[in-house]
Amino acid sequence: MENTVVYKGMKRLRYSSSAEEIKDAYHSPYKLWRDYLRLSKDYWWVCQQKGDTLDAELKAMYEDFGDVYALGFNDWWHQKGRALFAEQVKLPAVKQVSDDFSNLSPNPQHHLVVEIPLNLTERTISRQLMKILRAQPNREIKRVSHAKRPLAKLVGIRKRVLRTAHDIWCVNHLVSLAKQEGSNIGAPFNKMTTHQMGVGFRLVRNCMPRAGDGIEGGRKKRNGMKVAVSRMLNRADTLIANAEIGKFPSFEKIELRERWTDEQQKALNTALANNQWIPPAADIEEFRKMFERAPKVAASFKMWSD
Repeated sequence: MENTVVYKGMKRLRYSSSAEEIKDAYHSPYKLWRDYLRLSKDYWWVCQQKGDTLDAELKAMYEDFGDVYALGFNDWWHQKGRALFAEQVKLPAVKQVSDDFSNLSPNPQHHLVVEIPLNLTERTISRQLMKILRAQPNREIKRVSHAKRPLAKLVGIRKRVLRTAHDIWCVNHLVSLAKQEGSNIGAPFNKMTTHQMGVGFRLVRNCMPRAGDGIEGGRKKRNGMKVAVSRMLNRADTLIANAEIGKFPSFEKIELRERWTDEQQKALNTALANNQWIPPAADIEEFRKMFERAPKVAASFKMWSD
């Protein structure tokens, strides 16, 4: 049976089956929003606190998104995601006006009433109709979502950039854990440099190591890759901060806010110090395979340390 639910952040507005819907949802900005929440220490803690926080926006996010660590994506989508992201207002559509004009829309300033002779060809009707539309001085195409949790933007979302920033953040966190005393994460994360991280992701094509680069050329490439990684990490941090308060994707700067009582903050600090929180998206084996396939760093690069 056809799905009448509409999503403005998916490949299609409607889906003929639940399987098709969940497949597209998995690759949509909606999943990225959930993924970034799963990188948030504060969102993890508000889940542990069952929504008990001084931050009203963070509390509202918990009430809507729930514990994003407790369910797999498919179950979370059916229990939470669909209701959050489906359009709450019916999309406007072209319709036939009744003879007595009783079904005219309540906001006529946003509509155009035309008369169409039924004995014209479709091609002629289309041509003349488009001419009338293009002549309307106040016509404006608006992309507005009426979902309970709308995306911050509906067009121009660069999912590849969002995904790369997310994954680089995860690897950087793995590296910090791997370099702690007693860690069993091991190679290559326990000795990975910022530059090697960028090479593994092939982040900047012009900064990839090649034979014959030389010491000076290698130094410039290394620094360029380090800057690119740093930018991606900053982007990820900003995306996480906005996702926590219901804005995604957004790179707007978020000021620090009071979220926890002194007792809650002390308990959170202890939990973090004991590594009780590890981002669930940090797939160690998958990232390890990716870095094994990465180009080897030239010997000249090793003369420069992070």
